Amino acid sequence: MAKLPTTFQTLDLTGFEFDRAYQYAGITRSMVDFACAVLQKNRIGIAVRSVNAALKEIYGIGGSTDIICKLLKEWRADNLSSVKARSEKDLASALIETADDGLLEEGDIPEEYLAVSRQMAIAGYRLAYQKADTSVSGDRMKSLATENEIMRQQLKDFPQLQMEIGFYKSEYDRQRSELKEAYMNLNKQQLADSEQFRGQLDLLQAERNELEAKLAISEKRLAEVAVNEAASRDRLNEIARINGQLEAREREISSLHSQAQNLQAAVGEKQVVEAQLEQVRSQLKSANETITRLQTQQKSTGSLEVDVDVSSIMLENETLQGDLNEATKEIEELKAKLAEFEEFQTKGKKKATASL
Repeated sequence: MAKLPTTFQTLDLTGFEFDRAYQYAGITRSMVDFACAVLQKNRIGIAVRSVNAALKEIYGIGGSTDIICKLLKEWRADNLSSVKARSEKDLASALIETADDGLLEEGDIPEEYLAVSRQMAIAGYRLAYQKADTSVSGDRMKSLATENEIMRQQLKDFPQLQMEIGFYKSEYDRQRSELKEAYMNLNKQQLADSEQFRGQLDLLQAERNELEAKLAISEKRLAEVAVNEAASRDRLNEIARINGQLEAREREISSLHSQAQNLQAAVGEKQVVEAQLEQVRSQLKSANETITRLQTQQKSTGSLEVDVDVSSIMLENETLQGDLNEATKEIEELKAKLAEFEEFQTKGKKKATASL
């Protein structure tokens, strides 16, 4: 017999019906049986790899090797049950048909294995022939008699067993009806409990919604309080900053008052110096008039001698002129200081106004 292949390109599924639109989640025994039947029709050797390929071809899914091996072993065990049902005469042919799965040719079997198997078969037959005497038949008869006695005793006890079975069945039916009634009562109680629980759950849900609304309002108020607190903190910081600026302005104003007092004193000194200057000017004017008059008299009289000391008058005139220059210089310095004070006072007023 030729060796069957274990690989294929396509399978002929004519005569096989299955749901092609169903989405299979895993490999089952029925799927393995179907795949083995398809492989037998297509003359493909039944092995783990061929069954896995057939499952992918038919159902579109494969499985692990362990699962397929287990299911294929169950399939082989079920198919070997036909061998047990055959007579001893047909046992050899049944074994040959079962073992001949097309995966191995007869020529592939080693000669050494065949020779050893032949020798073991001859030895077993000789031993069976040597033991085929009346003792074997006697043992068989004893076992059959024992089995017959057991069956007779079972037949004798059958009515009592039937009564016991009927009693147990009635008890079973009674307990089943009681259990059914108890189960129905339990379902009713559970239904009532579930309705009560649903009412409590609805009440708690309403309370939860109300508390969530209150929580939202409280959070909103808390946020407003936090904003107000931040604004108050900013106002306090601003007030502290303005107080610092006011203190600085007060210190500046105090210094300006002291400077104003100094300037007022300087102005008083200026007025005194101006009065002295006017006096010196008047004296200088009178001295100039005297000098002019004397010079006129000197020109008119010629060699007229006078008692007036001209040199002393000229010296006094120069002295008065120097005093006049110094007084003028001091007056200019006081005017410059007064202008600086007025400018500084104006700037201080502008800064105070801007900060307020």
